[in-house]
Amino acid sequence: MYRYLFFDLDGTLFDFSEAENRAFYQMTAKLGFEATADQMQTYKACNEACWKAFERFEITQATLKVKRFEDFFASEGLDIDASLASRTYQGYLAKQGILYKESRPLLEELIARGYTLYLATNGIADVQHGRIEQSDTGRYFKEVFISEEIGVQKPDAQFFSFMLEKTGLEGKKSECLMIGDSLNSDILGGLSYGLDTLWLNMGGTHTNTTTVVPTYEMHSLPEMLDLFASLY
Repeated sequence: MYRYLFFDLDGTLFDFSEAENRAFYQMTAKLGFEATADQMQTYKACNEACWKAFERFEITQATLKVKRFEDFFASEGLDIDASLASRTYQGYLAKQGILYKESRPLLEELIARGYTLYLATNGIADVQHGRIEQSDTGRYFKEVFISEEIGVQKPDAQFFSFMLEKTGLEGKKSECLMIGDSLNSDILGGLSYGLDTLWLNMGGTHTNTTTVVPTYEMHSLPEMLDLFASLY
């Protein structure tokens, strides 16, 4: 039976897409230009490419913060300071504590059932702490683990090793479950370290074309409650 649940943050409990949209348009307005929806999509592609490169250990997080804007401005032919854009964007993003509507009821019910909850995210520390504070969700989690503070990121085994050592759960892997939306960082990382995993494939919109096989696949947050009830 699972007793310790490690949740990813973005795309799992927090609506990062909406947070990203708001922060992006606030940033561009602050820098003096009115971005289009197409430019928003171009930025998202640049950002996603940088995060994938980061997960493959090809770039550092410090590089990622600025490079996504360098790539975006270059693709749009815009002469704007990428470092300034990065700082401005991160400031706005840190204020976007936007949860999925099912997240808080889920967390409250899990706490009521006696589970111990943790957060495990690859995000930027200042941004993630700001969003957790804005959403008033810190009280649900015994500890929060952020890659920038740890010095390694999911799916690196050192990320998971650090978490379980810090929580004293190295000898209780069978009671731990890693929950996230990313097959690569959350599921592959958890499985590689010997943890059971739950892939949150929201709405069942993604097809798993990889060799990564999660222990469980759920299509909504409320489904988890039924799963955990069935495992007693």
